[in-house]
Amino acid sequence: MLEDKRISILRSFVVGIAALSPLLILIISNEDILSVDFPILVGLFIQAYIGFSSFMLVQSYEPKEKNKVTVGYAVFWSALGICYISGKSLMMPIALEITSFSTILIYSGTEYGKKQIESLGSLLLASGISALFLSAWVMLPDGDNIGIILLLIGLLIKSGFSGFHIWLPKVNEGGPSHALGSFAGVLEIFPLLLFYRYVLPNQLDPIIYQVLFPLAALGIFFGGITSFFHKDPKISLAYSSIESLNFLWLCLIITGMFQFSGDTDLMNLSNSFRILFFLSLLHHSFSKTFQLFSIGMVSRLINSNNSDELKGIGRLLGISPLLLGAGTFSYAVLPGTIGFVSEATYFYLNARILDLPIGRSVFLLPSMIFIFFGIVLGGFTHIKLYITMFLSIPRNNMNLLPFGDMQKRWLYISLLSLAFMIYLFPLALPLFVELPMLKPFADQQLIDWFWNISFVSMVTILMIMVFYFYDRLNRVKISDLKRKTWDCGGGYSGHELSVPSTVFSKPLKNSLGRYFVNKMGDSIVDNLIINSLAFIFNFGTKFVSSTNEPKEEDISKYLAISSMFLIFIFSLLIFGDFKG
Repeated sequence: MLEDKRISILRSFVVGIAALSPLLILIISNEDILSVDFPILVGLFIQAYIGFSSFMLVQSYEPKEKNKVTVGYAVFWSALGICYISGKSLMMPIALEITSFSTILIYSGTEYGKKQIESLGSLLLASGISALFLSAWVMLPDGDNIGIILLLIGLLIKSGFSGFHIWLPKVNEGGPSHALGSFAGVLEIFPLLLFYRYVLPNQLDPIIYQVLFPLAALGIFFGGITSFFHKDPKISLAYSSIESLNFLWLCLIITGMFQFSGDTDLMNLSNSFRILFFLSLLHHSFSKTFQLFSIGMVSRLINSNNSDELKGIGRLLGISPLLLGAGTFSYAVLPGTIGFVSEATYFYLNARILDLPIGRSVFLLPSMIFIFFGIVLGGFTHIKLYITMFLSIPRNNMNLLPFGDMQKRWLYISLLSLAFMIYLFPLALPLFVELPMLKPFADQQLIDWFWNISFVSMVTILMIMVFYFYDRLNRVKISDLKRKTWDCGGGYSGHELSVPSTVFSKPLKNSLGRYFVNKMGDSIVDNLIINSLAFIFNFGTKFVSSTNEPKEEDISKYLAISSMFLIFIFSLLIFGDFKG
């Protein structure tokens, strides 16, 4: 037992060094970490923190192949750190590919089935396509507009932007929970921080932001609704991630749209959304990672992908519901959480948008209803999963996978470390906006707002602590205290009255859900995108004989198609010369 403990500490040390080293290198070697390279500093800080938390879950989650998983994470964090600190060089796309392929080792602790292979394939495909665009950007000169556009496309693909998101649910469906939390908390925010560092400072054509803005709003709307109606907890959290990521893109788009405006009101709006981006980024990283760790771990105990079958299973972990609900409380916008800081600030900024003259705000106002709707349903997704999985009463005949005291201890450390950031950040918010990179963008109204919500968060946390210790004191005094459940039924404690998650979504299924999720539980929008892509890629087969033996008429078809594309290419070259 002592030997196993020493090996576990050694594994944690190796992964910790891999996750922390890029941050230390950046701090030592870079003098611009509080100016232009501030987003790189934020990304590497999140990587170091979540790298520790994710590997604590590995110690609890993986019953075998821990050495392979350790090597996989060491390569994963090291390569991703190189992506951050390499700048515009060929090392960035190469390191990104190494990061992606290291997931093969990370997945080695689970049995490879159809879902696991599809998960890995989807991740590698998205990373490979994104790396091609990043490579093109690296090869083009600095400031080249085409290079910036290619970089933007690669970042949109890698981050799961609206329309480019179809790979993300497949990744979540078959991956281990510790890997999915690492992807959501660190890997998926990497493109957003690159955009902030390398694309946002450039004065792009306004039409680009005007196209991206409604797409991001639709992504928030689509992601929130689909997550609310999906029955698989992991896939539901994937669509919730799509909603969160598109919200982060929305903040960046509004920032870029008005950052060079001569209008003072629009400039202040751009600066405010710049700060909101970092607040929402931290909220997504820590809250989403917490949800994937806790809900994914619980789902694994019974090996089910249906949230209705997981009723009350979180009670069997023996961990306080207050701790297990940290991520849910954050997405429910409860005061005292990092989610409250993010969402409340967004609502506050929308109130300021309404105060603008109608000519300045008319572009933003129509999208509000879609954004609000997606955010609310996305948040309620977490609430319904928490009520079902962590508060309901479990069945008596559940066959659980082994989960001993040592596994529980590692899980507790992992979740506690993330909960610490979820609850602590609102208290440190006024200090956060005083950082040199953010302070110039915060006007006095916004600073006063942050002090107010920080005070509300502090009072809320203190009240909860008072009630918690008062409850603990009463339990000590009253030894025969009868535990009560939250479920209705006049004191009946059977699992039959537990609330399944579909209770919350069924009333809206026929009126709203049927337009987004089919009877099989799959996304209708995603199926449409996939079928459209399949049609495009299979278009050439319509010109080829159905048999393997070529026919004479096939030759004429090939020549006709080749001629058409040759004429098209020559037209582009001539047009390019004419424009030049």
